[in-house]
Amino acid sequence: MQANSFNLQQTFSLLQAKWKQVLLFVFASLIVASISLFLVPKQYRSSSILVSANPALADKAHMLNQNIQGLYSVFGSWDDLERIFGIATMDTVYKQLVDEFKLIDYYELKGSDQNKLRRKAVLDLKEDIGIQKTELAQLKISIWTKDAELSAKIVNRIVEIAQTKEENIWKAGHEKMLANFNRSIDSLEKKYEQISNKMKVEKDNLSQLDLAKANSLFEQLNSQQKTAAEIKLAIDNNAPALYILETAVPAAKAEKPNILEVLIITAIVSFVFGAAALLIYNREDSL
Repeated sequence: MQANSFNLQQTFSLLQAKWKQVLLFVFASLIVASISLFLVPKQYRSSSILVSANPALADKAHMLNQNIQGLYSVFGSWDDLERIFGIATMDTVYKQLVDEFKLIDYYELKGSDQNKLRRKAVLDLKEDIGIQKTELAQLKISIWTKDAELSAKIVNRIVEIAQTKEENIWKAGHEKMLANFNRSIDSLEKKYEQISNKMKVEKDNLSQLDLAKANSLFEQLNSQQKTAAEIKLAIDNNAPALYILETAVPAAKAEKPNILEVLIITAIVSFVFGAAALLIYNREDSL
């Protein structure tokens, strides 16, 4: 126990005698770190937060029936958020961003094969972008770039692309439904026209069955035309696919590198390393 106490006392005595050397090493490390921080490009972060909308809002029944509008939640479920997340992380979205914002030039990629350069730019972009789902069923999209304006523009464009693609999916479903109804309406109109012509020619010899068929076709035609008009209204008033809680804006200052944090860590690490090196070098005196 006395030996350990003696060794500890010797260690503190050595550090007290050589503190200037340790401090000089820390100071030199801080100078090197400061120069490195000055040379490292500044990084600006922009982010956006959004939530999914309820797909039921695109249902024509919700739009036309005020009695059931209150039964639908405005916000979508976790599965709806997953779908938006899947769209936002598609390779086609990254490729579109690379082309629109000329990111091959931004990442200073060189070469003659544009496909390979585009692929490299996509990989670099994926490293700079963070898309994560929060516990509050929100989607947070962030990016780091050397240009504050570019960061905000890319994030907002991702949100816009995801929103457009999702809304187009809903719209395509309604358009397909409308096309089916229009084909059915055309068929009913032809059948009704045939019966109408027959009724004009044979008006004195019409049976009750012919009259019943004509009335039935007229009711079907009227009902389907009404439904088609409602679907057309739903297409023209496409419900939103998501709600933006926070729009990305250009950062007021760079967040990377964090100068204060880096310098503090450098000071601590250099002090520990300098003290350890000093003790090892003078181990015979400290033992």
